[in-house]
Amino acid sequence: MDLRRITKEVERQMLRSTRGKIRRGDLLWTPSTVSGALSADVLCPLCTPERVERVCREARRRSAAAVTLLPAFVSQGRDLLAGSATVLTAAVGYPWGSLTPSARTALARDCIAAGADELEVALDQAAVKSGALAREQEALGELVKLARSGGRTLSVLVDLRLLTESEQVDVLTVLRRCGADLVTLRKCADPADVRLAQELLGSQAAVKAATHQPEDYHLARSLLDAGALRVGVSQLAE
Repeated sequence: MDLRRITKEVERQMLRSTRGKIRRGDLLWTPSTVSGALSADVLCPLCTPERVERVCREARRRSAAAVTLLPAFVSQGRDLLAGSATVLTAAVGYPWGSLTPSARTALARDCIAAGADELEVALDQAAVKSGALAREQEALGELVKLARSGGRTLSVLVDLRLLTESEQVDVLTVLRRCGADLVTLRKCADPADVRLAQELLGSQAAVKAATHQPEDYHLARSLLDAGALRVGVSQLAE
């Protein structure tokens, strides 16, 4: 097993052993330590290979926690991040999970084959609104099994802003039960949302706050202090 694989395996074990147990407020955050908790989320539909290369090289230079890419760029990201400690995350079904279960599973398999360390699977928001949340829980559970069979971690992307308060509780309860390692909150810039998710997920899953904004140290710190394990940004500061 090479150094990269050892590093990834250690991170996966830490994720699973510390889910919901990290007290961010006890940590001393500085620009350098915050950098290590950032995920560079390159999810623009007009993204180019040149932008992916710039972001991956900067994330590698700064030892960022992760880079999240659309499936078409996962293979390129694998080459650029090879040998680094930065996790390569593949966005599956971004942003609304509008895929059939079989199509979503096939895409997840493709991303694993392309070298993704982690899958960030978008929750099927339509399933929530149509009362099919039980079916979605079952489908996500199968994706968790798929990820773990290949030694990967799995995150579920959810946009709490589109849900009623009762739907938020129902969805986060399902995500706790399905066995996801992380829950990613889309367009999250409110520490209160992180605290809500952490409270309902308990020790079963960690939280990533995907701001969809350029890197902002003070915003990132507030989200980390609220309990987030990672903070997603649309652009790393150079």
